[in-house]
Amino acid sequence: MVLLINGVPLDEAPQSLGQLYLQFGQLREGARQVVDKRREVVGPTGSLYVSVREFAVTHSQDSKVEILGTDNLVNNVAIIIKNTASGSTLVSHVDRLTTDDLDTMTSALTGQAYSCNNRLQISILGGFQDSKNVSQSLLIPVLATLHSSPHYLELATLCVGETVTVVRDGIPLPLLSGVGVNVKTGDIFPAVFREKGPDMDLRTARTLTGGEKVGMLDIYDCVREELTIGPFTYSPMRAVDIWLQQTDQFLLQSLSPCPEAVEDREQFTTQLRATLRMIKEHPYPSVTLFHSNNPRTYRKDSSSGVWISKINTNTWYGQQYIKSEASLSYKADPLSYKTDPALNLNFHFKHEAMPWQSMQLQPQAYY
Repeated sequence: MVLLINGVPLDEAPQSLGQLYLQFGQLREGARQVVDKRREVVGPTGSLYVSVREFAVTHSQDSKVEILGTDNLVNNVAIIIKNTASGSTLVSHVDRLTTDDLDTMTSALTGQAYSCNNRLQISILGGFQDSKNVSQSLLIPVLATLHSSPHYLELATLCVGETVTVVRDGIPLPLLSGVGVNVKTGDIFPAVFREKGPDMDLRTARTLTGGEKVGMLDIYDCVREELTIGPFTYSPMRAVDIWLQQTDQFLLQSLSPCPEAVEDREQFTTQLRATLRMIKEHPYPSVTLFHSNNPRTYRKDSSSGVWISKINTNTWYGQQYIKSEASLSYKADPLSYKTDPALNLNFHFKHEAMPWQSMQLQPQAYY
């Protein structure tokens, strides 16, 4: 009983989001305050983006990163955990969470000197109330994992389900597709990230092919102030050519759990095709991409804010994959973010068994 609300431990893991909001009205009000904020378009300067089953930890004294965040949540959630004792902040993009995942995350946030009797402040955002109940079916087990943790987790914000859903023409759609947190001020706000960083095709390949076997990955070294991708591997896909031959509409309908919630369908399929090409061209990434089992390491460019590879080479590791995988043009801006009430990049994958058995996309991973 270590998931707390207003200092009071819950007797059992929540089984219904509606019941949780009914019992704790302050959670609904806190969610409304987040949703009512203007959405910010976050550029490359001072930002760090985490994708599905990734997390990053940093602190208020970080000279490179001021904003941590994620977007394209749809059915998934962003979990933000703050260590109030040290001031460190963790941001993660979660579709499922095991006990080992949570232990990895809390250890990265707190270090070895942390006592389980101390409390961590947690916020959970995203996961709209879709018509198929996908979001709640993913979130309830996550809440159960949090509740079983030996750590005291004070639930500060719960911004999910009905509180982040709008119905248009009878179709439920997400109001909150992404979030950011300012690690210096602690402010949490709706966000979309114009610069997602390097290796998005490789990072997506890790979860697209791995299913539920793929755990949470720490992608940032806040001591060295470096983005670190891998090392990891994934399984080859014998039918990758078949997937690449399908139409965009087929990919959207087959791989999105809620295709009606995908606002930027071109971006969805562009990212997916780039990932499939990555899997085809590098079926064994531990050999071709992570040489000597070393991570792919990047540092922030001081002028543009873009992540730049530490290895200067003309190979695949070079500059062509350093720009944002969103293929969006941007102008370097000294501001970390700017407001845009309209922009919403939203893509999300599901994995289901297909008519042909050789198409080996795992059925457990959600984006």
